[in-house]
Amino acid sequence: MKKLLMAAVAIVAIVPAAHAQDKSGRTFNNQQSTTTTTRTTTPAPTYTSTVDTSSTSWGPYIGAYGGYGWTSADTAVGDLDVDGADYGGLIGFKVDHLLQGLGITGAVEAYYGDSNAEDDLAGVTIEKGQEWGVNFRPGLSFLNYGTQINPYGIIGYRRTEFETSGGAFAGDETYDGFDLGIGTEIVSWNNVGLRADYTHTWYEEKNGLDPDENNVRVGLIYHFE
Repeated sequence: MKKLLMAAVAIVAIVPAAHAQDKSGRTFNNQQSTTTTTRTTTPAPTYTSTVDTSSTSWGPYIGAYGGYGWTSADTAVGDLDVDGADYGGLIGFKVDHLLQGLGITGAVEAYYGDSNAEDDLAGVTIEKGQEWGVNFRPGLSFLNYGTQINPYGIIGYRRTEFETSGGAFAGDETYDGFDLGIGTEIVSWNNVGLRADYTHTWYEEKNGLDPDENNVRVGLIYHFE
């Protein structure tokens, strides 16, 4: 009986100790199993433009143009519509570097041309003859896949000859005019550009004739480096 009592006491003492040791071991293992996750960030790729913008920003150019013009001329016998083709040559100089502070491009241009426009009314015939002019072309330049697009405005002076016959208007007379217009040039093959523009001209009134002219023209331009 004494031996059974001593065995029971020993069992009661061992079981709590073993339970405490097992719980402590699990707590230690949980502390050791904690891990840290590290994230890495990949920088965004950078792109560098390889377009050369200096080839047409400064220097001379030459070209030729052709188009269509229609002139409304108010006279004592009625309104004349002097319509027909016009054509000519031009020379210019780009001055972009002088306008960098304003954020625009620009060119000074002179042209000389001729026309076959004419009209008849009540025995009066009027023909447009030779013309020349100078203008300033402020604009903006955009680059897209190596193509330079340059929309521009036109502000200038024009001097045109009108030949009249019949009635009180017989004779040749030159008229001074003010040009205002818009256009766009595309430089897409080395230094060769293609342009298209529209211009309206207000001429002075002289000898009973008060003409206003509209022109739509296309041109081929070569820019010197």
